[in-house]
Amino acid sequence: MTNDCIPKISTVPDDENPRVLTNIMLEATHPDLGVIGSLSAIKILRHFCRGSFLEVMDEHSDELCQFSVALFDKFGRVRPWLLEPGNRRGTGCWGEELNTGELVYLLDMNVDVKYRSRGLGSWMLEKLVTSDHVGNSDHLVCWPTPVGVTEKSEWTRLKEKQIAFFRKNGFRRIGRTHFFGFSPNPSHPSRAVPVSADAEEQGSHFAAAAEQDLSPEEAGQRFPLHYAITNTQGPAIVDVINTSYQSDPASIHTADASGFTPIHVALSIANAHATRALLQLGVAPDLQSAENARGVTPLEGLAAQMRSAREFVETVVGEWKGHAEEMLRCEFMARRAMGLPTAADTEDAYVAQRKYGCTCGVCAGGWLSKRMRFRLNFQAGMSKDMMDQEMSRFKRGVPHEDPTSLCDNASDYLPPHLHQSVFKTFYVGYQSVFFAIYLLLETTDLPLSKAAIAQRVAGEEGARFFFGKGGKIEYAFDAITDVAREQSPLGDSAFEESFGEDKEYASLPKCENDLEFDLVRRMIGLDPKMKWGPYDGEGEGEDDDDDDDAMFSGGFDRDEFLREMLQRLQSATGQAMN
Repeated sequence: MTNDCIPKISTVPDDENPRVLTNIMLEATHPDLGVIGSLSAIKILRHFCRGSFLEVMDEHSDELCQFSVALFDKFGRVRPWLLEPGNRRGTGCWGEELNTGELVYLLDMNVDVKYRSRGLGSWMLEKLVTSDHVGNSDHLVCWPTPVGVTEKSEWTRLKEKQIAFFRKNGFRRIGRTHFFGFSPNPSHPSRAVPVSADAEEQGSHFAAAAEQDLSPEEAGQRFPLHYAITNTQGPAIVDVINTSYQSDPASIHTADASGFTPIHVALSIANAHATRALLQLGVAPDLQSAENARGVTPLEGLAAQMRSAREFVETVVGEWKGHAEEMLRCEFMARRAMGLPTAADTEDAYVAQRKYGCTCGVCAGGWLSKRMRFRLNFQAGMSKDMMDQEMSRFKRGVPHEDPTSLCDNASDYLPPHLHQSVFKTFYVGYQSVFFAIYLLLETTDLPLSKAAIAQRVAGEEGARFFFGKGGKIEYAFDAITDVAREQSPLGDSAFEESFGEDKEYASLPKCENDLEFDLVRRMIGLDPKMKWGPYDGEGEGEDDDDDDDAMFSGGFDRDEFLREMLQRLQSATGQAMN
């Protein structure tokens, strides 16, 4: 039958996010029978999300929200647990390659009931995979889930049938999640995993016990210590734990119906008093246990809660003000008990260092990572150097006729009302701010701040003129952070293309804050509620993807240009220090 069918594929951009999401519809048409099968999918272009991947997925549907939260962070990067050794990784056939290529999520597949079991579903999948809409580095993802079925045993039977179908067609489970992936690349590790060796869903053997849906009263009777830890905050829980231990020493190690021990519960809700009391009584070995419905250790469970809390605030509220202190204190105690590095000797120091998400232990102020510092350092220095080359375009005693025409990565970030003040002295003062930023980032370990830059340019004639005409340090901050973001993996990756193999950059520790441009901008005083640059072409939007490359047109070699800029900056730094 499939030999007679003709595939018809159509695409429609999503109404809400047309740049990111494209709806794909495939119809299997028989010359005599008409349309006898259909498949719908959605193609996801993550690089257009620019740090809002989870938000975009949530806006589309609950299904895409659950998919994105389960596997990716807000940048569309795969969750660390899928890359690290552990039970949740499953077969380990999926990894960092999920960070590249596009995602094609299968939403629905339907075959006319009269023509099922004739290979039509597999045929439609093949036609989609071999179409122009799926590249060799892309990834197909699906969530086998029966719809419209309420009877539990029938639902389970159909789900197992769907899973068997996708596995037959080369899909393999991603970690131990609900989701299955397929790579068009025949050499992808998933292609070497036999169907019989594919991972099972996490916690399936806990399902029956977990589905009992105990009432609060029943939970309190069956697992009194778990119940008390969940419902008793403050020092009072310490006496409850000690009393339980004295009555039954095994109670502090007892797992509930889902496999969670008391320390799992204490850490999952960040009950610092309970965590401290349990650790003092010797539950440290339980910190290694992942035998539960979620397949997580107590510390991993806490990390998941911290991540979820942050992502919720960033998605719904918009401004995250750091991890809760109680969560960080619990994390410190657990890491210490497990013999893991803490990057700080005391709880208070750990809370200060980790508050804004630092995972490397050396972020300046707890928020400016070494790699972010390198990016901003380069942008500030390059702007200063490019402004040197534009000085000859000024006429004595008159403002520049069109500051937006200056090729400097800086002037587009001056509000239009200041253009009439862009005399050469003003421009020199603006340049001095960039050079002060560069020197601070290059020669100190201090976090970037308006006060530190103001102190460095104090007394300079150009800076006085710049500030006197309404110039602000924030305009330079806006320029370096915005351009750095545009040249990062959240934009066109121009920086990675030029410095991906740079030995100095490669030697810097990686951190979760490496691409946290929004956090950095808030910390240096750029209010997200205010309008910032670039101001050139306001209203034309961000749809012109070539704008960022304009400076490299006309025969410039991007890599050679950036290397030359870096050499000049290093030379300038040496002169400034001597």
